Amino acid sequence: MRTFLGISVPEEVKERLTSICFGLPDVRWVPKENFHVTLVFLGEQSNEQLDVISEFCSTVSSPSFRLNLKSVGTFGKQKSPSILFAGVSAPPELLQLQKTLDGGLRRLGFAPDRQDYHPHLTIGRFKNTNGTRVLAYLEEFSDFSSSEFPVSEFHIYSSKTFSDGPIYSIEESFSLLPS
Repeated sequence: MRTFLGISVPEEVKERLTSICFGLPDVRWVPKENFHVTLVFLGEQSNEQLDVISEFCSTVSSPSFRLNLKSVGTFGKQKSPSILFAGVSAPPELLQLQKTLDGGLRRLGFAPDRQDYHPHLTIGRFKNTNGTRVLAYLEEFSDFSSSEFPVSEFHIYSSKTFSDGPIYSIEESFSLLPS
């Protein structure tokens, strides 16, 4: 099962994000039910490995915090980006939680994604790219933001791929400490 650890976002933030998912015909928009902030991507995991991940996550002691989304951007080459995202504020508590999860899972023998952590929420994936349209979109939504929202838990997600795209499901949730 494809697995990652992440943070869910409230419905009003999903609605706000959905309101900017238009205007780029070369983008496959992420359905709002799949909106999340990834903490650690783990890839394919067996049920036994999921048990170990769950056991570890249940021992994590980290304070709750608040997030908000701000601006939009792309990952990939400037002329041919692959991902369209909404930026995520990066309070120290978020960065520490990610570091704790990533480091702890590595010590347990897992191999999370090696890329530097850049908090974001993927809103679309490029199929082809029209550089002029992308630049216009980024300019139009450069001042995008969401209301601040509380983060009091993180989740183990599974990802199942279907012909019309993946579906993400929360498999287990873990509470953060009250701040």
